[in-house]
Amino acid sequence: MSKPIIGIAPGVITVDSRMFPGRQRDYVNRDYLRSITANGGVPLVLPVTTDETTIARYVTLIDGLLLCGGADVAPATYGEEPQPKLGGIDPERDQYEMALIRATHAADKPVLGICRGLQILNACYGGSLYQDMSYLPAGQGTLKHMQGQLADYGSHQVTVTPESTLATYLGTTKVAVNSFHHQALKRVADGFQAVAQSSDQVVEAIESTDGALQLGVQWHPEMMQQADLIQAQLFARFVAAC
Repeated sequence: MSKPIIGIAPGVITVDSRMFPGRQRDYVNRDYLRSITANGGVPLVLPVTTDETTIARYVTLIDGLLLCGGADVAPATYGEEPQPKLGGIDPERDQYEMALIRATHAADKPVLGICRGLQILNACYGGSLYQDMSYLPAGQGTLKHMQGQLADYGSHQVTVTPESTLATYLGTTKVAVNSFHHQALKRVADGFQAVAQSSDQVVEAIESTDGALQLGVQWHPEMMQQADLIQAQLFARFVAAC
């Protein structure tokens, strides 16, 4: 049996160097590539494009899609104006990833979103975001969600809904996760349900309710999976589903 090909939507950075100042690069952190490879998949980076024909071709090549972390999702994506604590955005990447998500869903192929990947998955189907954790209602978001160091360390606990796909993948309903985000889900998109939450009532994961495998987590399991069997199992189950 051949290994499944997992398409990875990359981030975009602008080069800051003497030789190529201002040139853009599509990039993927090696943690994502290694997480797919170590758990039985073949990673394939899918460069950012607005060409619909190219996106359609991408989907024919892959067996599943992985959405990575990165820049903030542009508020216009979910019908809001920018607020003062919004970080850097990449509207072209937003539009690319949403087109890729829809095409992958139409082809009935699995999607896993990580951090920003969770957020763009939610926005793609009509959900919204808090543009910064400080905008959450009083009493929510009181934990430190940007730990800033020790990438493979689980800094806070997450409670997972029993009987959810995520609980099946993790093999538990309580898990320690790392945390590197300053935005959070506000309204969960129609057709999805929140399936994990931190103790300060921040949504930590969503999954689709229409029978398709579309799953997003707010933490970074790719940074933890080498030393954490629970996080590795998340990738192993996702790759197997693909």
